[in-house]
Amino acid sequence: MELKVTHRSREHNDIVPAMLDATSALQQLLVSTSSPFTMDELAAFADPAGPNVDDVADFGNLAANMLSGSERVVALAPTHEKENTFRRVAVTMASAVGKWITKKAMIVRLRSIAEQHGRFGLSPEQLVEIIANATRAPPNKQSEPIEAAAAPTGSRRLITHRASDLRPEKLVWVWPGRIAEGKLCLLGGPPGLGKSQLTVLVAATVSNGGDWPCGEGSTAVGSAIFLSAEDGIEDTIVPRLIAAGANLQRLHIVRAATKPDGTGRKTFSLKTDVDLLEKKATEIGDVRLIVVDPISAYMGGADGNGNVETREVLEPLAEMANRLRIAVVAVTHLNKGGGGGQTAMNRFCGSIAFIAAARTAFLVVADPENPDRRFLLQAKNNLAKECKGLVFRMEQRLVAEDIVSSNVVFFDEEVAMSIDEALTAYEARGRNGGRSGSAKLAAAEFLKELLANGPVRVEEVERHARQAGLLDETMRIGQSKPLRDARTVLGVSSKRVGFGDEGYYVMNLPEGSCAPKSTMGAHS
Repeated sequence: MELKVTHRSREHNDIVPAMLDATSALQQLLVSTSSPFTMDELAAFADPAGPNVDDVADFGNLAANMLSGSERVVALAPTHEKENTFRRVAVTMASAVGKWITKKAMIVRLRSIAEQHGRFGLSPEQLVEIIANATRAPPNKQSEPIEAAAAPTGSRRLITHRASDLRPEKLVWVWPGRIAEGKLCLLGGPPGLGKSQLTVLVAATVSNGGDWPCGEGSTAVGSAIFLSAEDGIEDTIVPRLIAAGANLQRLHIVRAATKPDGTGRKTFSLKTDVDLLEKKATEIGDVRLIVVDPISAYMGGADGNGNVETREVLEPLAEMANRLRIAVVAVTHLNKGGGGGQTAMNRFCGSIAFIAAARTAFLVVADPENPDRRFLLQAKNNLAKECKGLVFRMEQRLVAEDIVSSNVVFFDEEVAMSIDEALTAYEARGRNGGRSGSAKLAAAEFLKELLANGPVRVEEVERHARQAGLLDETMRIGQSKPLRDARTVLGVSSKRVGFGDEGYYVMNLPEGSCAPKSTMGAHS
């Protein structure tokens, strides 16, 4: 007993001077600069007893000491300096995300520190804003690679990392083998085959932490952000989410962005507004998925055909996704090169930079033998072994009184043919006039989906048809043979609404063409 008491007394005698020295050192640091701390500065204030062993196991010694020092620095700071010290700590932590620690670790630790000090008298909203601002702050002097620090300001230099300074990170899957955290996944295919509904299924599964189809595992629960340029929010996206059983509290849909001066509204642009997307993701806090549908609608004026320009637009999105560990699923269409012997991977619309930037890519195509069935086939996978092809179909589900929406249901079977074989067979039947003819079938599926919820103005139909690659820019819908044939097959009619200059034409499906008002095998 005496030895133990003596040992504790010695510990106490050692710690008191250490605390006084740390307080003195911190006071000098607080008055010397107002810029963010470096990781080494925070690590120097780590608990003398050592950092948390779990932090060491998860992030390594330097990051663990930085996290420990962050808590201690705020605790040692004078009361009137605690909030400002916390802000500086937040910027340092944010600069370490993706390199040393995860986004989740940063948010959890900062919230814990703030709660220990009564949030410094701030509201929860103000605390969220501090954390969001920290992620947008300029990197501190240690967050840049060491080679950059030696270069004169304004000079050209290489940005490199010494491999020994980097900690290997485990790849985390949202959908095992298909969609990974922090990576871009491309989803392509002809129009009207259910690509958008597939993204809804993915988002719904993430929002519930649910199981993936065909026994492909499950996912951790999280939120998702939707950017959809082609579908109405209230009449299409939300009903689809309900049909898929999504947790609507965790789904956030981007309607627009404000203009640069903060007034009015404009279309979101990947060229200029990625910082706004990052701010929203940080505010939400648990975002695991961002859906961009279609990505061509958000290129900010870039036509998506130039490799250099496309890479410049995609790079900030990819960098943000990697840093915040958010998976991005981007939807695109196919080009019209079906007769040129191109592989499926080269058929994705736009610049080759799209498929090059994506770490995984998948194609949706109709079953050549049964156009009511769809194939989900892998076109590219740089992260895992080849995925099996899956089979699904679209079903209609009543989601509210007089509101019907589509829902994806997978079959428990694999696709026997390769992606190139499936695409070639699908398009060959179209050229041969088969029931699954690509142009006519694509036009019919397009009209059936677009008009499923009621009449749509002809101008809107034409706009969506152009975006889907079914109608040339200078053509009207009546000049397109596939669309004319599809209208005949479906019995689509048009009528005038209103009078004089206020009148306009709408197109609609015949009565009774929608699904019956009951659930048809969809998941409840």
